[in-house]
Amino acid sequence: MQKLPAIQEMLTMQNTLNELTNGTDWRSGVTHLGKEIDWRRCIVMEAAELIDSYPWKHWKSVDAQVDIENVRVELVDIWHFLLSLALAHFESDKAAELFNKALADSTDSDEYDLTHLSTSAQVRIYEMMMAIALQNTDVTEEYLATLAEAFFNSCQIAELSFEQLYQIYMAKHVLNRFRQDHGYKEGTYLKIWNGKEDNVVMFEIIDTLTEFSAEQLYIRLVETYKTVS
Repeated sequence: MQKLPAIQEMLTMQNTLNELTNGTDWRSGVTHLGKEIDWRRCIVMEAAELIDSYPWKHWKSVDAQVDIENVRVELVDIWHFLLSLALAHFESDKAAELFNKALADSTDSDEYDLTHLSTSAQVRIYEMMMAIALQNTDVTEEYLATLAEAFFNSCQIAELSFEQLYQIYMAKHVLNRFRQDHGYKEGTYLKIWNGKEDNVVMFEIIDTLTEFSAEQLYIRLVETYKTVS
């Protein structure tokens, strides 16, 4: 997979989504409803939810296992906010260039290998990303590159490849568009499909595709939604 074009595609999609949900002037840092936008706080809060997928609590659920699937979902949510942060401060081409370099520079060694790290060590890697997002500093090229590299290192911990990140991001975008096209804003959309949440059904559909295609996924969602009662 060519990574730079994929990053550019996701940046374009994220801008479109932000315009739909926050208004065309979302880069000003305020939504069309007058609500302040803080992308870094969004990253921090999603990272906290990610860490809660680990059995780090010593006082409860001590025998729980890591919910690695949810970790990956949370990382994709963080990616949405990281894309948005970049778009709020840089032109799309520059943002894509910075992300592409950060991806190439991200560590690919045993240090970030899931099988070589304890649970607490894995959590500390995510906390490094959190710590960078918490910095009250200007979003410079250097800052964004550092945060992006910490994000891609976190993806390695969760064994989330760039190809998987792209696929899940695109899938969630398709589902969001499908919801909007089928009455989500009007309140007529059915989120439970024959006993399952729509996002669960979506991933089941993806598992049946020989090759991922956003267009084919949308078509299959339409076909499946017709059977919902």
